[in-house]
Amino acid sequence: MPFREHPTEEALVQCRLDHWLDSESWSHNVTEMIVQQRPLGEVMEALCRHCGRRASERQVAFYLLDGHEWAPAARGNLTAEGEEALAAVDPAALSDAVLAWNGLADDRLGYPFEGGWARHLMSGIGELLGLFVSLADGPFAPFGIHAARIHSVCRFAALAIEQKNLLDELVFKANHDALTGLFNRNYQERVLEWTLSQERNQAGRRAALLSVNLDRFRLVNDVLGHSIGDRLLAEVGRRLGSGLEGRAMLARPGGDEFTILLPHVESAAEAGEVADRLLGLLAEPFRVGGHQLFVTASIGIGCSGAGSTVTSLERAAYVALYHAKRGGKARWMHFDPSMAATPPERLEMEKQLHFALERKEMLLYYQPQVELATGVVAGAEVLMRWRPEGLGIVAPGAFIPIMEETGLIIEFGRWALGEACRQGMEWAARGGGPLRLAVNVSAIQFAHPSFLRDVEQALASTGFPPECLELELTESLFIGDLAGAARVFRALQSTGVAFALDDFGTGQSALAYLQRLPFQRLKIDQSFVRPIGDADRCPPLVENIVRMAESLGMAAIAEGVETERQATLLRLARCAEGQGYYYSPPLPADDFAAYRAGRTRAGQET
Repeated sequence: MPFREHPTEEALVQCRLDHWLDSESWSHNVTEMIVQQRPLGEVMEALCRHCGRRASERQVAFYLLDGHEWAPAARGNLTAEGEEALAAVDPAALSDAVLAWNGLADDRLGYPFEGGWARHLMSGIGELLGLFVSLADGPFAPFGIHAARIHSVCRFAALAIEQKNLLDELVFKANHDALTGLFNRNYQERVLEWTLSQERNQAGRRAALLSVNLDRFRLVNDVLGHSIGDRLLAEVGRRLGSGLEGRAMLARPGGDEFTILLPHVESAAEAGEVADRLLGLLAEPFRVGGHQLFVTASIGIGCSGAGSTVTSLERAAYVALYHAKRGGKARWMHFDPSMAATPPERLEMEKQLHFALERKEMLLYYQPQVELATGVVAGAEVLMRWRPEGLGIVAPGAFIPIMEETGLIIEFGRWALGEACRQGMEWAARGGGPLRLAVNVSAIQFAHPSFLRDVEQALASTGFPPECLELELTESLFIGDLAGAARVFRALQSTGVAFALDDFGTGQSALAYLQRLPFQRLKIDQSFVRPIGDADRCPPLVENIVRMAESLGMAAIAEGVETERQATLLRLARCAEGQGYYYSPPLPADDFAAYRAGRTRAGQET
């Protein structure tokens, strides 16, 4: 296609001067509009007006690529003929032609076509954002300074589009769940607040909130992996959405929890009908990653009333959900005031524990285990702590039972294994040398099919020496199935880890366990250590426990050592190690490292 002849050098110089004189003002104005985040349409219209100052480009248009569709964004100084000519332009076909043309020519030239020329609007990383089209009386393509000016216009347009896309993305991420694309908790609560305010202003309005929680979902993660679990959650979100009508709003606050806001219901029974429909939808099997999965859910329903707030309605739905789960799962329940007898602190703690790992609220403390003969730190017991946002440290006695009751202990125990091994390797890298770390294992963890894999993964992913990892087990793990426990022990032995029997003497059949299971360490329960007072020797029972441990090839470690006298008598009784507040309370990782270093120096000096 023919182009206009190139101008003389003198004409080019004059053109550069004219361009310099008139460009600073418009570019400054457009830049200011972009910085101020003015609507994209306004920015595009300003660019069209600037192009309209040139007779050859009075009739221009910007097209935006939205997904896979082209749509006009702005047009400038168009005559009726220009409107008709632009209406005949097919941006999709033209865009393909521009792409092909730019592969052969300077991208500042654009693509000439009968009636004008077009140029792509590209992002900084080469993504197609839009199209600039200029109509002309005859075949035309820009050249020289004219091309540079249009290049600047297109760069400004692309910058404005990129900024709008970025802002749209930020707004979307702020209001939506990344995994499912559903609304998140923040957006849900804003909509719920607005809904309740409208309800207060209009008599007869009533809202319902459904809290949906998948039953035993963690088994999917534990057995099939988090990738399959995430895909299942996305499918559940889509299926729940297909069962909602009208203005119902579906959100995913996090984990395996979904919420549904029904902004206007005639009665509580209407919300129950929605719950029935959703449970029916979930009853159909899911196919994810080649697996056929069956999912059930429990649903709690809270309905608004006089004086309802976002917090009270959310709590009502959650309390009802809690009772639905305790009532057998795979069902729904309405909130009833009698349910409020359940301690709200217990319910809130259970709810917040679901997000504790995601929010990085869990941490590990380390209590030194000290050689009684030398005073050197031989190891540490690893203890879990919870630090919810805005609160202090929560002791394990308050949340471990909830974890065990809800099954969360599997996920949190897996995390503790990995984190302890990672921390052990970090200390070793600092020059502290290998250290034995004793991690508590609950009966639920020990019996879970994934436990062996969890131990292997913790060791493999961190490089922590297996012989330095000690699994601390209590007698409750073996009651009723000693043979089964022995099989698990044999499998775990292949990893090279060690075992300690915790709280020795508090059960009924400890001797049988000591003979059948391969423990390396026996922990004397603090209830036996506490009575050690001002006598000249340890109580005979404690001495006998130490001797028995020695005869079985195990080391004895005394828990709950709180006084120097207790430590001295235990040492004289040949107890290998002591642990308790006389030496140190459980410490955060950095404090423990400093304590260990001090004890090591003390031992060397001795």
